[in-house]
Amino acid sequence: MYKQYTLPNKVSVVLVPQADTQSITTLVMYPVGSRYEPQKLRGVSHYIEHIMFKGTQKRKSTFVLTREIDRLGAQYNAFTGKEYTGYYIKVGKDYAKTAVDILSDMLFHSLFDPKEMEREKGPIVEELKMYRDNPLMNIDNIFEELLFDGSPLGRDIGGTDTHVMSYQRADVLAYKKKYYDPSNMTVVMAGAVDEKTEELILAHFGAEPSKEKVSRSYKPSCFGSPAREDRLTVQHKSTDQAQMMIGYPGLSYADEEYLPAADVMNTILGGSMSSRLFIQIRERRGLAYTVRSGSDHFRDTGYVYVRAAVDPKNINKTISVIQSEIKKMVEKSVTARELSDAKTHIRGALTLDMEDSSSQANWFAKEALFYPRIATPDQYLERVDGVTQAEVQKIAKRLFKPSEMRIAIIGNVKKQDVFF
Repeated sequence: MYKQYTLPNKVSVVLVPQADTQSITTLVMYPVGSRYEPQKLRGVSHYIEHIMFKGTQKRKSTFVLTREIDRLGAQYNAFTGKEYTGYYIKVGKDYAKTAVDILSDMLFHSLFDPKEMEREKGPIVEELKMYRDNPLMNIDNIFEELLFDGSPLGRDIGGTDTHVMSYQRADVLAYKKKYYDPSNMTVVMAGAVDEKTEELILAHFGAEPSKEKVSRSYKPSCFGSPAREDRLTVQHKSTDQAQMMIGYPGLSYADEEYLPAADVMNTILGGSMSSRLFIQIRERRGLAYTVRSGSDHFRDTGYVYVRAAVDPKNINKTISVIQSEIKKMVEKSVTARELSDAKTHIRGALTLDMEDSSSQANWFAKEALFYPRIATPDQYLERVDGVTQAEVQKIAKRLFKPSEMRIAIIGNVKKQDVFF
């Protein structure tokens, strides 16, 4: 069973013990990402994530810092989303103290050296180019830009080349100070947690005083124009294969009670190799190598989507099949066998995933950040087991509204040739 508590300096802590594991993951999450950024600092949350690895008062350079982690055989990284930023180190349990010391040192005492900050702009711009040059990696950005047109949620998490190159150190430090206060920090340790773990956390994360009253306000989400011609975007690229993403406005974290039914629905629609879309698009018609459905959630909105990669000449045929399968999901109840299989699929996949201490840490961190109370994986699975056929059809009717469908395509396709 997990333990949740707060340090005197307002750091939120979650401990998740796992039996029979030799690893421990320390994950620190802040509820801040690209949707919180002012226009002139687009991408700065991601930029700060990079700079955290450029040396601290105790470990003066990237080389010194990363070498100390690498010698442990650790798995470590950081990630930025639209509503969160996270930093983690996974190590063998004997190195837990070192991992916590390094991570807390990075987050509390990074140097933000002016030369390093200027130098790192180059690699970040190259990272942005890498995504833009790879349709498989970029289709999400194109789709969200279309769906959330006019909202910060439609921005690329990394910003633009121009924004990155224009950052001023004083502005970056002011943004970091605003959001990186201990009171805005959630520390999760999962895996080989023992009686010394709480002391370890208090010593390394509890000493820094809380100085800021952090605002968690954000600009409310909005969707782009509902006009038919504005619900399709095509980025022409001379490739042999076109990446396509079809989606609809979906559920937010606040819609917690409906999420299990939506997960079951997505599993049946496009969540496995025996799903409806996989069978109809790949196995029956040979239109795609991969096709899947899924969803993404934010504090006040979300979306449900279908992704496929097809020959450009098969775009319209694929859209037609996807629409047909979605229509069936809305108009007719799923079978009892489909419902049962989806539930066991979700249970089996989550059970395997939760054997990893880093997966446990991610689960509990997001639960702590985005929900009023933490639901354990077992509690979530209980809710999945309770989903009925009627609830699956009801959520399909709620989400799949033809007049709200958006389509994003990257490939050798002309917009005027796409029909939906």
